[in-house]
Amino acid sequence: MDKYVGIDVSDAQGVIDWGLVRKDGCRFAILRSTRHSGKPDQQFTANLRGCREQGIPVAVYKYTYAKTVGEAVVEAQQVLRLLREHNLRCKIFWDVEDKEYLHPLGREKLTEVIKATERTITGAGYEFGIYVGLYVYKERWFDFTQFAGPLWTARYPVSGVKTLADIPQEKYKPDMGRGLYGWQFTSTGRVKGIKTGVDLDLLYEAPASLEQSPPEEAIPNQEERFVFFSEQISYVQAQHLLETANQMRIKGKVFREV
Repeated sequence: MDKYVGIDVSDAQGVIDWGLVRKDGCRFAILRSTRHSGKPDQQFTANLRGCREQGIPVAVYKYTYAKTVGEAVVEAQQVLRLLREHNLRCKIFWDVEDKEYLHPLGREKLTEVIKATERTITGAGYEFGIYVGLYVYKERWFDFTQFAGPLWTARYPVSGVKTLADIPQEKYKPDMGRGLYGWQFTSTGRVKGIKTGVDLDLLYEAPASLEQSPPEEAIPNQEERFVFFSEQISYVQAQHLLETANQMRIKGKVFREV
């Protein structure tokens, strides 16, 4: 089975030299999208730019705190807004592991909340995946059978500092009852270009699969299309129409018809 080694990062890693990261053997990166506040990770823009410059495929993750369907939708919309701002189409992994916020919800309620997230993300045309520690699966925090998207799991079989060359033996691979898309195998990795410890991961599909192609109906480099509105609708209504157009990959601007 083919395996590809990479990293997942946030602003906890500070400023990263992505040229050195690539030379050290990193094949992909999964970037934290938004913080608890809903604001972008402080290094998201710089990390995405560095990955693009170095040709490193990316996806994003969101550490969720959502305890209700409404909160789940808000979190998902924040992530979607960030990706649209950066013209990034990729897998979105939902990090479900917070014991304080999520575990007390119980299996049925947490499943409902995650499903609301999935509907919001897939409805916008993005692929939804789940990230969990192996213990979350074993403790059955939610109904895993309700989710068929890519599954990324953490299990650290061997302690100590690891490099991108220290790929673990397959006998330590987490058993999740179905195929894994990714395996986070340590949180104490050392990678050239990163001054702190970093999570190291394996992918079981080509890294290019992290990113998505535009929908078939999209026309690359098309001439900008404009959304007109008249006195019959408000500016707020026109903005809503424009947001809908953007979800359909139709670019444009709002201005009043004369």
